Amino acid sequence: MKADLEEIKSRLNIVDVLGEYIRLEKAGANWRANCPFHNEKTPSFMVSEDKQIWHCFGCQKGGDIFSFVMEIEGLEFRDALKILAEKAGVQLKKVDPKYIEHKNRTLEILELATKFYQAYLWQTAGGKKILDYLHERGLDDGSIKGFRLGYAPNGWRNVLNFLQKKGYSEAEIVKTGLLVESQKSLNGKYYDRFRDRIIFPIADSNGKIVGYSARVAPGGDESQAKYVNTPETEVYHKSRILYGFDRAKAEIRSADSVLLVEGNMDVIAAHQAGIKNTVAVSGTALTEEQINTIKRFTHNIKMFFDMDNAGEQATKKSVKLCFEKDMNVQVVRIPSGKDAAEMAKDDPEKLRAAVNGSKNIMEYFFENIFSKYDKGNVEQRKIIIEELLDKIDLLGRLPDKNYWIKKLAAGIHEPGADFVAEEKALTDVLKKASLKDRVRETSQSRIEKDSLAAMDGKIETLIRGLVGLMLVYGTVWKEVLERESLAFLPKDSLLNLMIRRGPEFHFSFDELVKNLDSQADVEKAGNIYSENKYQIGLNNEPEEIILENPVGEAIRKIKNIRYEINKGRLEKISKDLDSAKKNKDGRAVKFLSDEWRRINQEQAILNNELNR
Repeated sequence: MKADLEEIKSRLNIVDVLGEYIRLEKAGANWRANCPFHNEKTPSFMVSEDKQIWHCFGCQKGGDIFSFVMEIEGLEFRDALKILAEKAGVQLKKVDPKYIEHKNRTLEILELATKFYQAYLWQTAGGKKILDYLHERGLDDGSIKGFRLGYAPNGWRNVLNFLQKKGYSEAEIVKTGLLVESQKSLNGKYYDRFRDRIIFPIADSNGKIVGYSARVAPGGDESQAKYVNTPETEVYHKSRILYGFDRAKAEIRSADSVLLVEGNMDVIAAHQAGIKNTVAVSGTALTEEQINTIKRFTHNIKMFFDMDNAGEQATKKSVKLCFEKDMNVQVVRIPSGKDAAEMAKDDPEKLRAAVNGSKNIMEYFFENIFSKYDKGNVEQRKIIIEELLDKIDLLGRLPDKNYWIKKLAAGIHEPGADFVAEEKALTDVLKKASLKDRVRETSQSRIEKDSLAAMDGKIETLIRGLVGLMLVYGTVWKEVLERESLAFLPKDSLLNLMIRRGPEFHFSFDELVKNLDSQADVEKAGNIYSENKYQIGLNNEPEEIILENPVGEAIRKIKNIRYEINKGRLEKISKDLDSAKKNKDGRAVKFLSDEWRRINQEQAILNNELNR
C-alpha cells in the first residue's frame, strides 16, 4: 500500500490534481484559491507545489492529494486511492482480485434486488396499497422514486427465486443479508428476510445500495418487529452508514451544516420540503465513524430529535461524542408528539422555519431546565444544578465548561450571595463528578488515548507549535533531540514518532510523511507544517514565516510547556498536601512538602529564563 501511495504521488503533481476542481493562481512560490470547503471572498486556500500539500488558513483543513479528493468528492480513502491511481496510471497492488470480484457480485445482487422491490411497488396490487399509504404520509411520487422505495411481497422465496434465475447462487445471495437461514424445513435451507414490508434501500456515500431498512406494511403482521434491517455484511456496516448521505453530501457542504433526524421517512420528507442536507443514522446510535464522515463536509450538526423522549440517554451519548469531535451542535425544536415527516406533510414552511431557528444545544438545555423548575425552591434549585452540571460535563473543552458554569452561576444567583463562591462551588462539584466518571474508566489504553485530549489547551497549543518548528526546520528537529530531554511531555503520537525516528527520517518533513501509516497522520503533519511555514500577509497573499532564531524559539516553547505542566502538578500536590495534613500522615506531608519546594524552585528558574 505504501509503495502504491508513493508511486501515485511521484506521478501526479498536486497543482494539476487540485486544478481540475478549483481555479488556482500563482502566488510567489505557491498557489492560492478560494477554499472549496467554506464560503470566502478572499483566497485563504494555499497549495505548496514544493511540498505537495494544501492548507486553508480559513477553515484549517489541509493535507495531500488523497485527503483533498476524499474531502471534495466525499469518498473513503480506498475510493480516493482508486481515482488517483487511475489518473496516475498505477496498477494498485496487494488487492485481492477475488475479494473485489465477490464485493462487486454482492453489489450487483443488491442493485437487482432493489429493482425487484421497486417493480413490485409500482406494478402490483399489493404495491398499490403501499403507494397509497406513502401518499397518505405526505410523500410524492418523485420522492418515492428518488429514494428508490420498494415493496417486498409476502412469501418465503420471492427475491431468492428471482435472483437465482438471474444466475446468482444461494451462497452469493446469503452474503448480501437478503436471506435468513431456516430453522425448519421450508422447502429449502434459506428464505427471504423481507416479506410484506416497505423497503427503504440504504446506499453508501457513492450511491451504491449496500442494505435495506424494511418497515412492516400497513395492516401487516404487527406482532413482528416494526423495522427489520440488513445485518452486518461485507458491504454494509451500520456504524458507518448515514441514510440519505449520498443524496445530501453536496448540500451539507453548501449549507455548512447537516440536519440529523430519527428515521428514513423523516429524511425523505425533509428532502421533499427542500431541506436536502438531511440524514439519519441507520439502526444505531450516532457513532464516531459517522461523525468523521460528516466532519469531511461540515462541523455543524442540527439534531431534529424530541429531547424529552425515552431516547434522551442515547441522544446524550451522541451529543457527548459530537463535543469530543469538536462539532457544533444545535437542536431543532418540534411540537410534542410530532416528527419531521409529519411537520413536512402538515406545513413544510413551519418545518423550514424550525430548522432555520435551531438553537445551540447548551442554550436549549438551560432554557428547558430553567423553565421546568423553580430556582426559588431549595429542592428544585438542586435539581437545576444537578441536571445542568450533567449537561455541562458533556463538553469536551475546559474553556467551554467554564463559560457555561458562569452562566449557571448567574442563573441561580440570589441577591446578596457571593457570586464567586457560588461559581467555585459549582466548579468543584463538576470536577468531583468528572473524577468519579474517570475512575470508572479503568482501562490503561483508554487513559493513554485520552491523555492528550484532556490536556490543558495551552499545553496542547505549545506542543503543536513545537512540532511545527521541528517539521519546518530540520535543524530545530535535530538540535532539540540532541540538547533536550522530552520525556516529560504528554503523549502525542506524531511528536513521539519524531522523537523516536528523527535520525532515520534525516530530520526531514518529506521523509516523515512518506513513512506515516495513516492518512489522518499525514493530514495532521501537513496542517501543522503549513501553519508554521506560511501565513496570510497584509496583501492577502500567502507568505513564508521568517524566524531569526527558530532553535531558540523551540527551546522557549519546551520551557513554557514544562512551566505549564509544573503548574498543574503544584496544584495537585497542594490538594494532596491538604488531605495528608487532615489525615495526620506525617510521611506523606514531608514527601509532598519536599516535592512542592523542588518544583517551585524549578518554576522560579523557568520563570526567570522566560522573562529575560
